Amino acid sequence: MLQHDADSGAVADAGRSALPAADAGRLADTPAQDRSGRWTRRLGPEDRAALGFWIAAHVVLLVLAWAADWAFRSQAAHAPLTSAFEHWDANLLQNIAQYGYFGVHSTAHTIAFFPGFPAVLSLTHLLLRNWVLSGLAVSGIAGCFAVVALARLANSRRAVLYLLATPAAVFLMVGYAESLFLAFAIPAWLAATRGQWWRAALLAALAGFVRPDGLFLTAALVIMALTGQYRSAGLATNKSGATGAPLRRKRLTNAAIAFAGLAGPAAYEGYLRAKTGSWLAWSHAEQAGWDLHLTSPAQALRTTWWAAFRHPFSASIAFEFQLELAAMAVMILAALAFAGWRRWPEAVYCGLAVVALGTSTWFQTCPRTLMLLFPIWVALARIAARRPWVGYAYLTVSAPLAIVLGMLYLSGQWAG
Repeated sequence: MLQHDADSGAVADAGRSALPAADAGRLADTPAQDRSGRWTRRLGPEDRAALGFWIAAHVVLLVLAWAADWAFRSQAAHAPLTSAFEHWDANLLQNIAQYGYFGVHSTAHTIAFFPGFPAVLSLTHLLLRNWVLSGLAVSGIAGCFAVVALARLANSRRAVLYLLATPAAVFLMVGYAESLFLAFAIPAWLAATRGQWWRAALLAALAGFVRPDGLFLTAALVIMALTGQYRSAGLATNKSGATGAPLRRKRLTNAAIAFAGLAGPAAYEGYLRAKTGSWLAWSHAEQAGWDLHLTSPAQALRTTWWAAFRHPFSASIAFEFQLELAAMAVMILAALAFAGWRRWPEAVYCGLAVVALGTSTWFQTCPRTLMLLFPIWVALARIAARRPWVGYAYLTVSAPLAIVLGMLYLSGQWAG
């Protein structure tokens, strides 16, 4: 759609998802809770299954790229297969990696993109010497960490399957920042559920250096610390005997540590202030480059509805706005469901995403943001384990959309 990333929970333990306490309690004593959480340990069956799904998704991606190249080619001349991945934000992120934000050849307003992915892309290019392949490599390797962490967080491979079947799943595998963000964000959440707050804060800061969604993540981690909705060395269950003031001090200390996750976006904001002299440089770039500015939720909904159903644009663009509306509806329902289950960290993470996208000019990149709300896939996996028809229904609707939207992106007709 528009060529921009609209830059823009806590489970009680690794084996409990974002479900009501009565449901989560039934899953509390699973053997997988004994996992150390260290990446250096041997991969378990769920980890290997998650990586298998990730590899299979890339096979599908290559098939779609080949099909899109032939189905939408306007000329008989041969074009390299890598051209299917050179679209929209991938090109802008490559431009940042190659020329920086303020170079002579830099594209205007690219400061709207956070620097984490371009920095890693630039380093990877030193080895591969090809920008497209470097972008695919960064997302591919980052995705390995993301899917394994998600399988551990949910204690189920199903969560990975549901993530990879989201309509916007293609952006996990191409030269976009989504996989790198999840590679930091999900392990940060997993560390927090285990009471490893300094690790969680560091990973959250790195996630916030990749995408502004890191702000929502840090807020959710702070809420997790304050509410005690995590598994720690006796803190959440009070086995340590801490009560009253000592318990409150411990939670406040953990929340303060989690708050350090803001260091990532704060560092980038400080950089922009030093280079431009303005604390509003990022929001000005959003408005100048993509006409995104703050508005009321009612106005944002009206504008998006107008674009989706009043026929001001072509049918393909109207379809994209219809997807934006559908994704926003899912995010709102998820935030309300988590709040109803009193899963406050998850509710905050999803709710802040709704607020950010729902107060912009119109809904934009909602399908991609929905993909980043990993507590939804954790909860869906747990629900589907008890009610398989829910998982089948989701896959029946979402997987075909993922194929269609993948074809549209790879043929240069959809930016996400």
